[in-house]
Amino acid sequence: MDATPMADIDTDTESDLELGKASIVYETATGDLERATVDNDRIAYFQDHWLFAYGTDEDGNNVVRRVPKERVRYVERSVEEIEETFESGIEKAKGKLEEIRD
Repeated sequence: MDATPMADIDTDTESDLELGKASIVYETATGDLERATVDNDRIAYFQDHWLFAYGTDEDGNNVVRRVPKERVRYVERSVEEIEETFESGIEKAKGKLEEIRD
């Protein structure tokens, strides 16, 4: 078991995520673990990194954090969001199969 301390970014990080929320737990450059909880549309996986809105700067612009996949312990998303993603993927695959058959 890892005894590394964890700093919470979002103070409301219950184990049951709200609908439309995602949590990411990752290792920082100093070796601590952090958890960030954001809206599902504020987190993405791109070019072997997890990207998520980390806050805003003094001008109100979003600050995005890029975390290499090797430092990410896990990502949790609301079940409904995952189901919608899978359903969308299945529908796209069905559409491609129908195109091939025609």
